[in-house]
Amino acid sequence: MSSATLYSVSYDLSHTLLFALGGLIGGPLGRLLENGDLVTGIGVLVFAALLLAASMLNTIVLIWYERKLLGRFMDRRGAMHVGYAGLLQNFADGLKLFRKHTTRPREADEVGFYFGPTAYLVTSLMIFGILPISTGWNSGPMPLSLLLALVIFSFAPLFIFVSAWSSNNKYSLMGGLRSAAQMIAYEVPLLLAVVAVVVVAGSFSLTTIVYEQQNYWFWGPLIVALIVFVAAMLAEMERIPFDLPEAEAELVEGWNTEYGGMLFAFFMLADYLRALVGSILIVLLFLGGWTLPTWLPGSLTAWPLAGIFWFMVKTYLVFGLFVWIRASLPRVRTDQLLRVGWNRMIPLALLSVFLAAALVTVRCVPVFGCVPSPGA
Repeated sequence: MSSATLYSVSYDLSHTLLFALGGLIGGPLGRLLENGDLVTGIGVLVFAALLLAASMLNTIVLIWYERKLLGRFMDRRGAMHVGYAGLLQNFADGLKLFRKHTTRPREADEVGFYFGPTAYLVTSLMIFGILPISTGWNSGPMPLSLLLALVIFSFAPLFIFVSAWSSNNKYSLMGGLRSAAQMIAYEVPLLLAVVAVVVVAGSFSLTTIVYEQQNYWFWGPLIVALIVFVAAMLAEMERIPFDLPEAEAELVEGWNTEYGGMLFAFFMLADYLRALVGSILIVLLFLGGWTLPTWLPGSLTAWPLAGIFWFMVKTYLVFGLFVWIRASLPRVRTDQLLRVGWNRMIPLALLSVFLAAALVTVRCVPVFGCVPSPGA
């Protein structure tokens, strides 16, 4: 594992700049700039700025990527004409939304109306400080990074419901209730699928889970857990066929009906941030993260930034699967969604935990065969 991390680079950059300025200025102000606490604080700010830039840039690219894929799936050209191949179209759309005036219904709750979308976006961004993109991306392995990421990810139903209720609109409230029911129904099988991965990897650390997949990726022996996790993640992200909280034909625009301008842009960005987080979690838990199997040529990972490159390739392929599902399947009914979540997904998730326990007991490794565990 590389000793240099994104945080250490941010700290070294802050240390170099502040000490250089302190040496040039001299005196009390120069000594203040060389203070260790100030250097650490500026380093944290630089680290946060780099994470924010990387996450927002990838989110904008995901929107462009989805529009292009949907155009291909639907055999149409689309309306992305700003910049080469429409690369600047999302920047133009975002600028238009941020320039629009945000109106609040007269009877809406002011605090909840503004707090909901802001907290929804901020908590979605927070997860990127936890997820390891490569060996040198964050400040090092965190023992409970998977658990912490899932906890922050589960805040969304609360903020969506607050936004829906505070709008004082019956369609928004129905969309918020649908969203809460949907997310709660699918969080249980999602967590059980994660338990299957933790049983095999023996750790809640995402970095450790990635390195446990050096010889084989978990999608093979944990295929049932992968299916459950993907379905539950689609429901958590409220993407087709599980987009009932935003059903335009029934609820106008669901829980964000009364939102426009910058606050609507917050919701859109948070939705794609959560889609990016969902794709990253699938890559980390089931597809080997930034690593490649050891039986592949070492030259594929020998060059600089190879880990980040392969990680993003896997992430965009997973998101492409989400777009393919969106283009292929119709929206399900509410009763169908809840019935599948409680009556189908939970038994399958429990089955995946049983298979994971059996895998650990027998130590059955795909391709290489089964090796009895010591003392068995």
